[in-house]
Amino acid sequence: MPKILLVEDNELNRDMLGRRLKRRGYDVVIAVDGGEGVKKALTEQPDLILMDMSLPVMNGWEATRTLKAGDQTATIPIIALTAHAMVGDREEALAAGCDDYDTKPVDLKRLLQKIETLLQKTQEPSAPSQPLEVAANATPAPTAVATPDAPRSEQLVTATARTSPADPSPEESEATSRVAGTPLPSAPTPAPEPATPTLLVVDDVEANRDMLGRRLQRKGYEVVLADSGEAALERIATTDITLVLLDIMMPGIGGIETLKRIRQTYSQEELPVIMATAKDASENVVEALELGANDYITKPIDLPVALARIQSHLKTREASVAARQQLLESTVTAAPQPSFWDDHFRLVEVISKHAFGQTAIAQDLQEPDTPLRIVHTFRLDTNNSEVLQSVQELFLAEMTTLKQLAPHVQCLPVLSFLQDSEVLYVVHEHVEGTLLSKVLASKAPLNPRMTCKFADEVLTIIEILHQADVVHSHPHPDCFLQPNEKGKKLVLIDYGVVPRILSKLSVQYPQYQKLLQDQGDIVAPEISYGTFKPETDQYVVGKIFLQALQLSAPGNDPELAELHQATTQIFAQMCQFNIQARYPTMYDANRAVRNHWHKLWKAELSKKL
Repeated sequence: MPKILLVEDNELNRDMLGRRLKRRGYDVVIAVDGGEGVKKALTEQPDLILMDMSLPVMNGWEATRTLKAGDQTATIPIIALTAHAMVGDREEALAAGCDDYDTKPVDLKRLLQKIETLLQKTQEPSAPSQPLEVAANATPAPTAVATPDAPRSEQLVTATARTSPADPSPEESEATSRVAGTPLPSAPTPAPEPATPTLLVVDDVEANRDMLGRRLQRKGYEVVLADSGEAALERIATTDITLVLLDIMMPGIGGIETLKRIRQTYSQEELPVIMATAKDASENVVEALELGANDYITKPIDLPVALARIQSHLKTREASVAARQQLLESTVTAAPQPSFWDDHFRLVEVISKHAFGQTAIAQDLQEPDTPLRIVHTFRLDTNNSEVLQSVQELFLAEMTTLKQLAPHVQCLPVLSFLQDSEVLYVVHEHVEGTLLSKVLASKAPLNPRMTCKFADEVLTIIEILHQADVVHSHPHPDCFLQPNEKGKKLVLIDYGVVPRILSKLSVQYPQYQKLLQDQGDIVAPEISYGTFKPETDQYVVGKIFLQALQLSAPGNDPELAELHQATTQIFAQMCQFNIQARYPTMYDANRAVRNHWHKLWKAELSKKL
């Protein structure tokens, strides 16, 4: 299994890219800054390094120069990753010693091609490598022993490979097994081998899980142990688990609840779950199977029966993965392969980032005078072909609707769009200006009058969409731009395409419901359950400006303090949890804000006079 060192300081980026590389069979090591990247390159000796260029402590260019100057790390291929993509960035990265270069947001297919190309080069005969006969005759590494302080829920049992015809006895096998808090680095091999299935054994009784773990280990499986439902969910989130053996009766989060949470993210094909239960608990078995368990075994566990069922579900999972991969490959082969950033646009500046992508200013390379554009890039991290098909259909429907909108001075039209696998691109005209989020931050704390002024402009734009039967669903400040031209009002640059797609996906795929809920209380509660109405837009606008208003002090003047409180009540009504408690329409909300703005303006004017 080739080992990749990913050096990235952005938690979201490294978690997303790390998971996707692991799914493709790579062993991924993480470093969060340039200094740590240099240290881990020395200790881990990865086969390849993905190096973010904008890093704390030591930036990517300096870290690359340090690695290329070291005897032990000079030959490790390095791919530079940067979100800037300005003219000269590629040349600067290559001059620092990088072997290749790629831009953010990462196009996974393109990046994987570059990774494979560099890995193949390092395996060519001309490249320095350990002779095969030396590797074959190498003395095995000393056996590691579990640290006494490591909790049982964090222990990993890794089977010792057997290549000799004469298998050692079970006692010898157990003595040479490795038990450690994390997997030991695998020895370099001429070519990657199929990964050993990793089984998660969940049982609150220590003797039960240890005995079953050892017996499964002797059969050639890697085994992770967890002593509770909470620990099991943590292991699944941080380890590439192939199959789960889950005890039903446990304190805390029991087996049934743990199963429910697993099925919110993983299907039966993606992560098989076999329940372990007492012989007389048939009602628990029925409930577990209805909730998505693949199978069950009874206690005390009959090992041959358990092994037969494990092998059966692993074969089914392998066939399902192969079928999905074949479908994806056939789809990719049949579809055109546009290289968005290389052939169509050159990234100039990223102006905002969010959980699912970014908004950037880019040069249009297809036009002779290369005008600037605003480009939204959205990424939905999935390998599920059904989800990709649903996303494609929803995205095309969204773009069809937006292309039909009547032109309006406060709404940038959609010029073009593109879906490249799980990455979506939407292109708008460019307007010189500043994002509303930055405007609000520069003017904080906002007084009630300024708060109502900005809210009025936002509500006016949303009302225009509602008149065209379009619900934005998440009109946060990064969706609006304040033009630099004096006297110009806010302009909408993001129509809320991705939140609407995610909301619709959440009905069928619960993991997207969780993604929406994880965005915090600025997302209307109903959207994570597949529902968005005109009142949904009220919620977001009310929440944004209520939070901005809370930063300002009402002052000592009784009249102004009373008006401050009245302003708070208007925005509080807009973001009521119950939809029925909000204003009946966006027009009603906007009228309340606008009328109140006039009261505030008159009050301030009278104080000045």
